[in-house]
Formats: sequence, structure tokens, C-alpha cells
Amino acid sequence: MPLFKRGDLPQLTAAIAAGNIAPVYLVIGERFLRREAAAAIEAALLPEEGERRARLSVIDGEHENPLQTLTRLRTYSLFGGRQVIKVVDSRLLFSRNVTGNLWEKAEKARAAGEKEEAARLLRTMLGLAGLAPAAWQSDNLAELADPQWRKLFGFSKPADLGWAGELLAEAAPAAPAAEPAHGGNADEAYLAALAAGLPPGNVLLLLAETADKRKKLYKLLEKAAVIVDLSVDPGGSAPARRERGALLKSLVDQTLAGLNKSLRPDALELLLERVGFQPVAAVMEAEKLALYAGERSTITRADVDAMVGRTREEALFELSEAYSGGDLAQALAIMGRLQQGGLHPLAMISGLRNHVRKLMLARAIQDSADRPCDQRISFALFQKNYLPQVRENWEQRPGATAGETWPSAFPGHPYALYQLFLQAGRLSGARLRAMLEDLLKAEYRLKGSGLPESAILGALLFAGRNPRNRAEGVAFSS
Repeated sequence: MPLFKRGDLPQLTAAIAAGNIAPVYLVIGERFLRREAAAAIEAALLPEEGERRARLSVIDGEHENPLQTLTRLRTYSLFGGRQVIKVVDSRLLFSRNVTGNLWEKAEKARAAGEKEEAARLLRTMLGLAGLAPAAWQSDNLAELADPQWRKLFGFSKPADLGWAGELLAEAAPAAPAAEPAHGGNADEAYLAALAAGLPPGNVLLLLAETADKRKKLYKLLEKAAVIVDLSVDPGGSAPARRERGALLKSLVDQTLAGLNKSLRPDALELLLERVGFQPVAAVMEAEKLALYAGERSTITRADVDAMVGRTREEALFELSEAYSGGDLAQALAIMGRLQQGGLHPLAMISGLRNHVRKLMLARAIQDSADRPCDQRISFALFQKNYLPQVRENWEQRPGATAGETWPSAFPGHPYALYQLFLQAGRLSGARLRAMLEDLLKAEYRLKGSGLPESAILGALLFAGRNPRNRAEGVAFSS
């Protein structure tokens, strides 16, 4: 059957309304987009709202036993008519090949302040590797060498694992599924059931974060089911950025049109810059702007500037830059805004620690190659000559672990990496180690000293205001 994209949903729902029903609908992509598409499919399959409540069963994929779901799907209804079983966050098409994708999504969710979503993704990743979430509470995973990590998860070991343990410790634990969703028994059972045919009128609607397209079950669904792929390229290329921008613009325009409002082009540009690629945030901010505009039909740039704050992810990045650059005034101002926005101080410490570790790694790579990065190296020269040379030197250095590759913790966009290397080039290894010590002491104080959080954070920033502080005896003492 043909593959559908978000823009094809009207065509798909029209086909369903005309009686062209598939036994399975698989919707893949970002969570908000999945739910939006699923709602359209549900409305087409069960047009009457009262009927929808009675004939739609919803299952949480995180707690699902897929064999029990299959049993329900193969059971004839006593009352006749169409029965739709929807599995939210299905793991049926997961495998270890998607763990890297889940880690990236968890990092983005955590940076956006979506702790529960990040924890859910981490639990799924651990489950695919056969590990319990409690494993994050020990040092076992942190002590794994990169080859061991690759064997478990299929991607390079991240530089910073501490935030994941902290996040899972804070999040409410989830009950484990009775049967692993990626188990071979479930795959074989679904393959056999779909080959034999489901009872007429029974429809399975699967909503999944991602899918391993090499699995036999996925290949069968390509032929026998309808797949709606809402995946968006996360890369930094111009086409990828245009695709994400067009998607967000469509969501914003659609939201405002329903409220009889429109957005000026310069206002739209600022809105998308502020929210980043977060579909839920884009829709919520559009609704907020519509209310703020009142009787006016057009929303201006001034409205956006007044109502839409910078995202936490962007503010955390700016805080990290100000802290490592020794800009005390800027760091204090940003930290104050983050505290007012409700961000926990430990989350700030975690973000700063992650940034300092990246700087330490970038500095180690420069020292290993004996090639410091400074302003004399232009971005073009960095991208064309400097980066390939230091990367090759790092991967082939004496003592490197077999199969060790370029650190996955580094930003993917070349210019962001260039800025990271420039900043690392201005800081000595001793200075970076001192900053890491300061962050550790601040974390201990936040967890057990009883001192005001603002005082602890202020002392941390003051100690980091200037690289000469250590020599002047202005260390962040314990």
C-alpha cells in the first residue's frame, strides 16, 4: 500500500470514508503529530462520536502485552460493527537498532523541560537492551567502555550520562510490560495473524515513535497495511530546516485560522525562532497569541516579543556560554529568568556540567593534535582542513579503544562545533577541571546543605566569573 505523509491525510481519510479500510494503520513520528493524525483516522473510521467512545479501545504501549492485544484483535465482536484498537507509544516495531534514535529524542525532551516524556523514552531504550531502569542508579553503565556500550545500545557512549539517572530517579516508575514488545514470539504471532487475515471490522491503529524498517513485520505492513510516516529530518541542512519550518508554519496557520487570526510574516519568523522545533509549543503559543490579540485579526511581531519567551533549551545554552565565558552579569540574569520559569537548580547544574564536559573533550582533542583552535582559523578553514585533521588524529591516537569513533556528544551542526572548539581553545584543561569541581560542590550543597538555592548558584557563578579567580584565591570552596 502507498506510504502517506502528513499532507496526504485528507486523501487517506477520504479513502476510509469511501469504505477502503485497511486492517492495520501504523503512524510513525513526533508524539504531537502522531496524535493529530490518529485523531483524523479515528474520526474517519468511527464517524459518530458516541459510536467512537464505545468502539475505540486505547492501550498504553509502555504497559502493553502485545500478545494480549493480538488476541483481542482476532476476537469477533458480539455486537458486530467496526472495532478499533489503538496502541499509543507502541513498541511492537522497536529493536535495538532504534535505541540511538530514542536517546536523541530523550535528550531533546529533557532540554525542553519535558521530564516525563524523556523518562519514558529512556525506559523504552533500556528495555530494548534488556536492562531495568534501576541500572541507571548505579555506576555500572557509566563505567562501561564504548565498545560495551555499543554492544548494548548500538551507538557510541554519550559523554554525559548523569542527567539520565537523575531524571529516572525523579520520574514516577512505570510498571513493566508483561511481554517485551520487541520479543520474537510477538513478531511471529502478528505475522501469522496478518497472513491469515483479521476478523472483518477489526482494525489496529499503532502509534510509534519510530520503527525498525528491517523487521519482517514492518515489511509485511508495507504491503498489507497503511503506514503514515510523519518523521521529520532533524539535520542541520537547508532542506531539513525548510521542512521543519514549513511544518511548524502549517500548524500555526491551522491553529490561528480556527480562531480567525493571522500572523504577520516577521512575527511568524520570530515565533519559530523562539519555540524551536517543538510542535506542541508552537500550537500552544499560537493559541496564547490569539487570546492576547483580542479583537485584532492580525498578530504582530510586537505581540510575539511580548508574549513568547525564549525556550528553556535556548536559555540553558546561553547560560552555559556565559558561565564558561566568565560573563557574570549575563549568567546571573539568565539564571534568574530560568528560576522564575520554574526550572530546578539541579537541572541547571546538569546542563552546565554537560557543556563543560564537551569543552573538556574538545580541549583534549586539540591538545592531542597539538593544534589549538583560535580566531585565526576561520569557519571555512575549520570545516575544510582543521576538523578532518584533528578528527583523524583523535580516532587513530595511541591507546584509543578499538572501534572508538568521534564523540557523539558534540553538536551535529559544523558551525556549532566550531564555536565549541573556539571556546575550548580559550580555556586551559586545569581551568575546565576546576569548573567541573565547582559544579560538583554546588550540586552537593543543593542536595544537602540547606543553604538558599539562589546563594549557592550565585556563589558558583561568581567563582566562574574569571579564569584568574583560582590564582586569586576566589575558588568555590566547600
